[in-house]
Amino acid sequence: MYTDRMQMRGLAVAVVLAGVGALCGLCAPATVAAQSDAEDALRLRNEITTAIGEARCRNLVNCRIVGLGARPCGGPEEYVAYSIWDTDRQHIANLVFEYNLLREDMMFDSDAVGTCEQLQEPGIDCIHDRCVIVPAAN
Repeated sequence: MYTDRMQMRGLAVAVVLAGVGALCGLCAPATVAAQSDAEDALRLRNEITTAIGEARCRNLVNCRIVGLGARPCGGPEEYVAYSIWDTDRQHIANLVFEYNLLREDMMFDSDAVGTCEQLQEPGIDCIHDRCVIVPAAN
C-alpha cells in the first residue's frame, strides 16, 4: 500500500510538472518567438533560393521578377529573378507568399520604422542563359 501511494504521488508530481512545463512554454519571452520567426524566415528564404535554382532561360520571355519581404512603409525588401522555364511557379509563389507574410508579421511585432523609401521595381533580362535583375531606369 505504501508503494502504491508513493507511485501515485510520483505520478501526481509528474503530471503537475508537465502542466507547469506546458504553461511555461506559453509564457516564453518575445525574444524566443522573434528568434524562431527569424529562423523560419531564413529557412524560407533559403527554400526560395533553392526553388529558383539557376533561373535558366532561353530568352526574356522565360524570366519573371518577384518582390520579397516587407518594408515598414510598404513594398518589398528586395526583388529576385526566377525562370518559369525550369521551375515550379506555384511552389515559388507559395514560398514567397509565406515568407512575405512572416516578414510583415516580424516587422509589425518589432514596431519597425523606416525612411519610407520604396524600392523601385528593377528590370529583368536573360543574360548568358540566366534570368538576372537589371537596375531600374530612372
